[in-house]
Amino acid sequence: MTLIARQMQSTLTDAMPEEPRIRGTCQDMCPELEQTARQRQKRLHRFEMLEGTEQNRLPSADPVRCVKEYSRPAAGKDVIPPAELRPPQVLMGTVDYLINRILPRDDVHFTEVYNFISDRLRAVRQDMVVQRVKGHTCVAILEKAVRFHVYAAYRLCESSVQQFDPHLNNQQLENCLTWLLREYKDDSTGVVYGNRACMEALYLMHCLGSHDALQHGLSLPKSIRECQVVQVALRLHMAQLRGDFVQVFRLVQQLPYIHSCAVHRHLALERSRTLLVMNSAYSCKVCRYPISHLQCLLGFDDEAETAEFCRQHGLKAVDSYVAFKKADFSFPEKAKPKFSQCLVDDKLQECTLPDIIHGKTDVLCDSNSLHPPSATDKHLDSEVYCTEGGQLEPLTGAMQTLSLTSEAKPGGCPTVNAYQDSGQRTEEQILKENQVHALATKEHRHPSGTLSTACESGSSPASSGKEKDMKESVGRPWSRGRGRGGVWRGGRWRGRGRGRGRGADLGV
Repeated sequence: MTLIARQMQSTLTDAMPEEPRIRGTCQDMCPELEQTARQRQKRLHRFEMLEGTEQNRLPSADPVRCVKEYSRPAAGKDVIPPAELRPPQVLMGTVDYLINRILPRDDVHFTEVYNFISDRLRAVRQDMVVQRVKGHTCVAILEKAVRFHVYAAYRLCESSVQQFDPHLNNQQLENCLTWLLREYKDDSTGVVYGNRACMEALYLMHCLGSHDALQHGLSLPKSIRECQVVQVALRLHMAQLRGDFVQVFRLVQQLPYIHSCAVHRHLALERSRTLLVMNSAYSCKVCRYPISHLQCLLGFDDEAETAEFCRQHGLKAVDSYVAFKKADFSFPEKAKPKFSQCLVDDKLQECTLPDIIHGKTDVLCDSNSLHPPSATDKHLDSEVYCTEGGQLEPLTGAMQTLSLTSEAKPGGCPTVNAYQDSGQRTEEQILKENQVHALATKEHRHPSGTLSTACESGSSPASSGKEKDMKESVGRPWSRGRGRGGVWRGGRWRGRGRGRGRGADLGV
């Protein structure tokens, strides 16, 4: 069930007659009755034990550090007494205690910190549901819970399932997002919450690729939709849906840290789709694509990680180049997500974990300031050509093709120029020009594999008849009427058998 469907279901539930609200009276983070019961049953977490009693047979509970744990409501259980419910201001103080005191602890593994905070935040939301808490306090608590689960999903992405279950964390995150978006929508006072734009963009990044999420983003109020972070999120969302993968990774670099953590879970699939497109576009036996350029394009941290990613998809990556071949490509069964220094971690800079959860890092980043293009990257983006050894260099623009010049440059052999596709040529002409280049390369080589001396001389002699016919044939659609079993003879395609059709003899 999508978040939008959950919002509609929740709206119908809220439309029912409301029961009298219960007001909590507990002023501690954990009711005294629960502290006594958990101490007697040895269910105290070590974060809640009184200092100096951790090694005792029966550790004591610290009233200042003990936090109410989540418990499922039993069937037929009476209404929870007000003495066991914490009022909104106490709930807010409990959340701040978890974020400021428990989250930054580095003396234990983060999985233990996550399990403790996640359970206690769930208990906070349970008290909010029972008391029907609304307004700014409810929104502030939900915003911090959303950021915490988004951060935890990235922080523990490389952990095993026994230590961290991403499905359960994602479920808790979606529950918080559903409730939060409904609070934004049901705001009857007309007050625009200060962090709504960041939360709406976070929802778009979490649901990247969902048409419902994009429709929700486009239907936002104008004041929210025109915020910069929402604009970047919408552009990224639309770029992903139309398959503009280059634009996707460029926009990811502009996202704030917490939004980059949210979109991180989609990066592996987006990289695989990009690699599939490039494998179809650059599939050639003699061409090799530089891994350094692929690293910049897909936002990897280094060439070794890029090469390993290509090998996981069945492609050969050797000597800083990857060889694209359609028959070799295959999607891995399940690619394990990894940390991204380039797209995520570098945005954290000097911020602390409490600053992240409190929303102090929700600022757009300048991708150029984070990762300025190097001289090598500028050269890769300037031109692309197929070298003598079959190494594919970067192309100018997104769609480019190769063409053979009709005349040799002064002092050199005929070269292969790279130019940007203007959209005026047909696919048949593009295919024909690539075939001309392949044949020309073959014809201008000696059996030893070196270029002919005629090309090496400063003033080349007159071309042979075969070369002349081949140059004159540039611009003619070879695919028309080539027929089955056609052969190249005397500078012409001569069809044979059925399918000869019109234009089989290109010399006419």
